[in-house]
Parts: sequence; C-alpha cells; structure tokens
Amino acid sequence: MLKELLKKTDDDLVSISEQYRKYYNSNLEIFKIEYENYANTTKKELPLLVLDYIKIYQLFGYNQDELSFFIRRKIVSFYLHNISDFIRKEDGFVIYSFIDIFYCDPLFFENKETLTTFFEATYPILSLKTEDMSSFIAIACMRYIAILGSEKEGKIFLEKYLQENKNGIYIEDVKEEL
Repeated sequence: MLKELLKKTDDDLVSISEQYRKYYNSNLEIFKIEYENYANTTKKELPLLVLDYIKIYQLFGYNQDELSFFIRRKIVSFYLHNISDFIRKEDGFVIYSFIDIFYCDPLFFENKETLTTFFEATYPILSLKTEDMSSFIAIACMRYIAILGSEKEGKIFLEKYLQENKNGIYIEDVKEEL
C-alpha cells in the first residue's frame, strides 16, 4: 500500500493522508514492514528516493506518535549512513533536502547522541565549494549553521569552523550563531 501511496500526486495525498495516518497508526507493524520492503527493494536514483522519504515524512512523520518517531528515526539513520557519500559526490540537492527537514523539525534529534553524530557527520559540508549563496549547498550550510547555533553541543563546531576557516564564506553566519 505504501508504494501505491507514493505514486499519487500531492493533491490526491492531501485528501487521503489522514485516513492512511489513522490506518498506519492502528497498524504500525504493517507500516514498518511496508517501509522496510520499500526501502530494501526500490531501485530509484538517489534524488528520487530522497524525495520519496521526504514525502513519507510529510504524510506521516510530523506528529509525536509512534509512527512519526519511527519515520524520523529511519530518515536520520539513512542520512547518517549515507552523508559521507552525499558529500563526496557533492550532491547539493540531496544534502539540502535532508538538512531542510532537520532544520524545520527539531524532533529529529531528541536523542543527544544522534544529534552529536549528526553534527560530526555533517560538518564537512561547510568545506564544499559553492557558486553562490543561493545554491543548494550554501542554503544547506546556512541551515546547518543555524541548527548548530541552536544547541549547546553545536557551538563547539561553530568555534571549530572559525578556527579552521579564517576567510570562510560562512564566517558572518557562524559569528551570528555564537
């Protein structure tokens, strides 16, 4: 059912998402199985797969119920497992897409250990080259800096950036967060 749901247009999903949310909240184990089957069998290119994960989050992941917790945990796990590849490939759209939902929803990092791992794993994006400040990478970096600034543990990474990058393009943004 999840695969079929992801094929629907955003307009279709608006009208039916609440009924599916109720169904999956009542049948969480079914959702977990469908999610794992989808994640393990989908052969989409990375940007399209990421968009599907974000669509799943938008449909079911924005509350404080077990279903939402499961989805956020899976998205963070996928991100942390793959961020070094995203950085190596300089995949700005994918990096931005994840950072954007993390920026908008602090419930992704209720676990401080996961938050610290996120800070460490994501830090190298600040070294990626960018054409201008409106690129996906630049926007992702500015949102990452804002996430760092919102957490005591993140300030360490902001200070590290200032020490390592005397002429870095995000110096002013970092100073604002400190």
